[in-house]
Amino acid sequence: MRPFRDPDLARRVGLSLTVLSAIAAVAGFALFVAGGGRLTGSWMLHNLVGSLAVALAFAAMVRRKPTNGAVWALGWSMVFQAVGQALVLGLIAYGVSNELGREVVRDARPYTFDDLPTWLGWLHTAADVTWIPAVALLVTFALLLFPDGHPPSRRWRPVSVSAAAGIIVTSAAFAVASRRSGDAAVGSVDAEGALGVIAGLGGVSIVVAAVLSVASLVVRYRRSSGVERRQIRWIAVGGAVFASSTLVWAWAAVDLELVERVFWVVSLITFPVLLACYAVAILRYRLYDIDVVISRSLVIAVLAAFIGGVYVTVVVGIGQLVWRGEQSQLGLQVVATAIVAVAFQPLRVRARRFADRLVLGHRATPYEVLSGFSRQAANAGDDATLQRIADLLADGTGALPATVWLRVGGQLRPAAVSGSLAEPPPVALRDGDLPDLEVSLAVPVRHDGELLGAVTLSKPRSEPPSDQDEELTTRLVSGLALVLRNARLTAELQERLRDLEASRQRIVHAQDDARRKIERDLRAGAQRQLADLQRRLAEVRAQAAEAGAERTAALLEQLVGEVDDAVATVRDLAQGIYPPLLEDEGLGPALAERARRSPLPVTLHASGLGRYGREIEGAVYFCILEALQNAVRYAEATSVHVRLEPQDGRLSFDVTDDGVGFESVGTSQGSGLRGMADRLDTLGGDLEIHSTRGVGTRICGRVPVSTSHAGTASVEPAPVEV
Repeated sequence: MRPFRDPDLARRVGLSLTVLSAIAAVAGFALFVAGGGRLTGSWMLHNLVGSLAVALAFAAMVRRKPTNGAVWALGWSMVFQAVGQALVLGLIAYGVSNELGREVVRDARPYTFDDLPTWLGWLHTAADVTWIPAVALLVTFALLLFPDGHPPSRRWRPVSVSAAAGIIVTSAAFAVASRRSGDAAVGSVDAEGALGVIAGLGGVSIVVAAVLSVASLVVRYRRSSGVERRQIRWIAVGGAVFASSTLVWAWAAVDLELVERVFWVVSLITFPVLLACYAVAILRYRLYDIDVVISRSLVIAVLAAFIGGVYVTVVVGIGQLVWRGEQSQLGLQVVATAIVAVAFQPLRVRARRFADRLVLGHRATPYEVLSGFSRQAANAGDDATLQRIADLLADGTGALPATVWLRVGGQLRPAAVSGSLAEPPPVALRDGDLPDLEVSLAVPVRHDGELLGAVTLSKPRSEPPSDQDEELTTRLVSGLALVLRNARLTAELQERLRDLEASRQRIVHAQDDARRKIERDLRAGAQRQLADLQRRLAEVRAQAAEAGAERTAALLEQLVGEVDDAVATVRDLAQGIYPPLLEDEGLGPALAERARRSPLPVTLHASGLGRYGREIEGAVYFCILEALQNAVRYAEATSVHVRLEPQDGRLSFDVTDDGVGFESVGTSQGSGLRGMADRLDTLGGDLEIHSTRGVGTRICGRVPVSTSHAGTASVEPAPVEV
């Protein structure tokens, strides 16, 4: 039941069919009235109301779900009801009125096909047939394909085949039987013989498909959770309301004429209610109100059954067995009314408690909430405590959700939200006081006049907070000040720690930026000037040698060598400040170059490396550089081994020397080691120092890296040994 795959085309066709069906229904109703048809006792008004209700529901759904098969099942049912029933019946009434007289239509007098023109006869046949798909589509495909437009699984496809075959076979049998019937009265088709068997088989196929379609909803309900369950509950409520209209036939034995009138009126209301529930379920509009709807519906059903039971028992039962006569009947009616008046309120309270317990489950009593809060307040201040308090309040009030807000600075921030619902965004305070919140109930938490936070409840509009909810929330808030004060101190401390961490990172970044600036200035300034001086001295030395000034040439040669040494010194200084190779090619090449120029033999093993963030590469590089310099200056080592590789989302490095070592326990760290630890700590890393006197020193560092930091991999094919 998915005729369109293009959403825009489906939407345009659906809305066009809606307009045409509404026009057809109204036109049919007007023709029926113009032809002298009587509305009371006929189903023409039902056709009009039903067609317009289906059109309204279908228009709302096809705009949002244009390719949903369940929506289109409702749409085709709309077309058959509006065109095949309302419009056709209106044309029949108008045509018969012109051909046979208004009194025939008004009094519903019988007539035959022989009395009518051919076109009116065929309209009768259409009216006898089109009600079948109009009804069958609603009880089969509209339920089987709910809510996503597909059967629950491939195994349910035979149900679709059974429904389609039943609709086609039954409609064909009724069409043939209608043409063979001599009586042209609509609805009096009598299929006999082979046609009766065929129509019966088609009807059984539709009934079986309808039962299985309802079973598919049960299967979906058991497999689903959350939103889909609430969608199915809306269908169940609408179906129960519509089915309840048939219960009035239980009193048919008492007063058949009254029952027929009551059913005629009630069915005008319950069918639109069913369609409204179906549209709400498909569109997912205010699904969370369904629990309240079901609960209140159960209360109304219990009260209605009680009132009807009292009336039947006292007036009908006792009246038939004991007393007879109008006076006795009046007395029994007064007695029944008195019983209902006395028992109504106690029964309503108990029925509501029973319905809430049945639908909403166990809801904590105020005593349970307050006692639970006193236990939680012992651990005042942590996030888990606030979460449990929010859950307790939600259990006691039925709020969806209950939220505990915390004041931090000039904002009100959600500290805990009951259930698994998303947290609302922070809200700015209004002149230092509680702002307007879109909730059902908001109670501020104050201590000595200072606003610490708030507690809010969000409930459906159909179930506003009761006096008990307000009293429970107020009592809970009165003991919440200490908890929120501790929580606010914790939040403010965490915020200051985050600011401190950010400040440390900014300092490290500023140092690295300053290093890079000095390195660029040295390369672009002093190093270039020395290179120019070296070139000019070489030119003067060559000129002096050509002129035969040997002593001058020798002196200039010595100066050229000294300038060359100065250039090398400046280059080494720039490399130590911030090597350009690190920024251009990454950690592996930069460390390899540094290891080659080390006065100690250095073995570098760098494998699996990629490019990382500038701050990460700088921190790791300078930590390793500091460790190498310590090995040269203080360790009296003969060799150093450096290992650098990524492991489990962290970039790890080890620098091991065979020097004299020191006692790492109880020895204060120098500025170099503290600087290494601070660098790594600003990036969420850590540093470990393992050293024993006479054995050597091992410095291990780790810093977390993520995919956002990683770049193109640059893997060393083999360890670099220098």
